[in-house]
Amino acid sequence: MLGLLKYGRDQRWAGVIETVFDWLPTLLPIMIALNFAAKRPGNALVITVILVLIWLGYVIGYERHHRHAWAMSAKRELRDHYFEALYQRNNAGDATAADNAVIQRDLGGLNNLDMFYSTLFPTLIQAGLTFLLLIGLSVWYGSWLAFLPLACVFLIGFAMMFLGKKMSAQNKAHLAGFLRMGGRFMNDLSGMNTLVMYNAADRYAKKFADDSEYFRQATMNLLRTQLQVLFVINGFVYLTVFAGGFVTALQLAAGQLPAAGAFATWFALAMMMVNARQLGYFFHVVKSNGPALAGILATIAKSKTTPATVKITDNRPLKQLVLQDVAIGYEADAPLVSDINATLVPGKLYGLAGENGTGKSTLTQALLGQLTPLSGTIMADNTPVTALSNAQRAAVFGYVAANDYIFSGTIKENLLLGNQFGDQWQQHLDELGLMHFVTDLQDGYATEVGEGGRLLSPGQRQQLAFARMLLADKTVYLLDEMTSSIDAANAAIILAAIKRLSRQKIVLFISHDLSAMAEADVVWFIHDHQLISADHAQLYRDQPAYRHLVDNPEAMLKEGQPS
Repeated sequence: MLGLLKYGRDQRWAGVIETVFDWLPTLLPIMIALNFAAKRPGNALVITVILVLIWLGYVIGYERHHRHAWAMSAKRELRDHYFEALYQRNNAGDATAADNAVIQRDLGGLNNLDMFYSTLFPTLIQAGLTFLLLIGLSVWYGSWLAFLPLACVFLIGFAMMFLGKKMSAQNKAHLAGFLRMGGRFMNDLSGMNTLVMYNAADRYAKKFADDSEYFRQATMNLLRTQLQVLFVINGFVYLTVFAGGFVTALQLAAGQLPAAGAFATWFALAMMMVNARQLGYFFHVVKSNGPALAGILATIAKSKTTPATVKITDNRPLKQLVLQDVAIGYEADAPLVSDINATLVPGKLYGLAGENGTGKSTLTQALLGQLTPLSGTIMADNTPVTALSNAQRAAVFGYVAANDYIFSGTIKENLLLGNQFGDQWQQHLDELGLMHFVTDLQDGYATEVGEGGRLLSPGQRQQLAFARMLLADKTVYLLDEMTSSIDAANAAIILAAIKRLSRQKIVLFISHDLSAMAEADVVWFIHDHQLISADHAQLYRDQPAYRHLVDNPEAMLKEGQPS
């Protein structure tokens, strides 16, 4: 938890100021009581007026602009580090349903970080200040009330030793149940047709019901233990306040304490225990969010810093992808495509076309370095793509498919996952003509999208997935069926943005809609195990197979074959 203190340094003093001013109401009643006891009501009135004026000045002139500024700054910084680490660790195309479930859990942990910075740390500081005040008053008046909070903390810690192990085990069981149920749901949903075809839907429904019941039981067990923890914390806190009041009353009756001293010490004790109660509650919440927080920090710790523009060879940014005598496929004696000699450079838009099963997706995997060619090499400048590290590939290549995952949260939160344009991100999207539909939404970029983007239309989800990758500012973009299964208006918007993007980046897009290939400067057409390169008009004129697919789009929709 202390490791979180290093984030949000630019706003840390704002957090300290906020904490001190939030603590002033604790000090004010004690100051008034002590001044009245000393028969200085004038001083009490002056101190009260001064502190109230300072407080109002803080609220009006400072708080509304800086409230929780440290929390927001730290959360933003930690979130940036986390997603930078994700991009460096893996290629987005490799993510599974289970990976997305873990990332979704981590996103929930990131959203809860406000609690750490705006509540937990300030309450810890306020508890420390109040305890110091209580020690000072106890020494001044010869009271031993300062020992009571220490006894309370000891008893709570002793009780938590027994409940902590139990809660850790239940947290793990709860998380395992969540991931298992989520993974099964996504797998069953993806394979629904297969399950129905083999009359296995009832059997798999029973397995899902079993997973759901396991998750329900794990959730109830965790909630039961959490309630026990809260009962223990509240019980010891209230018992300590009651014991402090009883002891103070005895000392007051015996003439060992003046009335002002009795009130001041007991009030400081009560405020100290209020803070202790909050701390106990939030430490308990920290325990519950432990797996997500641990996953976030572990992901960041494993990452390595990579420059925004990766320089692969000769100290130069990537300028071209060159395919030299490349053959791709899965069997050496039966390549899907062979003798590929082609070059991809910025400034031209490349299209990739062919019937299902001809090797389009296989070629994309080879370009991404995820599949080694059967022969030949694919060079990123002077370096084979397969020799690049995961971090280099993640920094260079941007891959967007038709079913890219959208995380629950807002449109803005999804867009800024890997944003490299700082505060200019919206301007960059405007220049590309993307995300204009946001202006028609009531909450704009703060609109909730739901898990998987279920609250958006298919076209809006596709725009969001594409825009998110553009803001990550890659060198090479491989776009797989970006305009499939969406309405014509959104498809036109995305295609226009792809065209603009290709002026500065290396862009290759795959599409079953061969009318879109008219926008490409160069079309790679895979036919009869060969890659033919020309523009759309030339292919339509010279290649009967290409002309047939353009004139008969239903031929592109053959099912049951890998592409």
